[in-house]
Amino acid sequence: MTDTLENQSSESGAHETVKVFVNRTEVHLEVRKVTGLQLKEAAIRQGAELQLDFQLWRIDADGKRHQIGDDKEVELHDGERFAANAPDDNS
Repeated sequence: MTDTLENQSSESGAHETVKVFVNRTEVHLEVRKVTGLQLKEAAIRQGAELQLDFQLWRIDADGKRHQIGDDKEVELHDGERFAANAPDDNS
């Protein structure tokens, strides 16, 4: 399959770009539901400095972090923030 998440259309057939931030890097996707691994892959392709084995965290409006596993499907919302750090990084 040659399509990437950045180029796929939504189930309705309409293109709807979602903008999120991963480690302060703006990441654009054309699907709202992705796994943690798919989000990391898209972020890397779009210039975010992280590796696939990094832990992914969703940061809520209060600054609290919620871990997202590689196989966990999440629904993305415009402007959401995520952080990815090495498994041995306690920051």
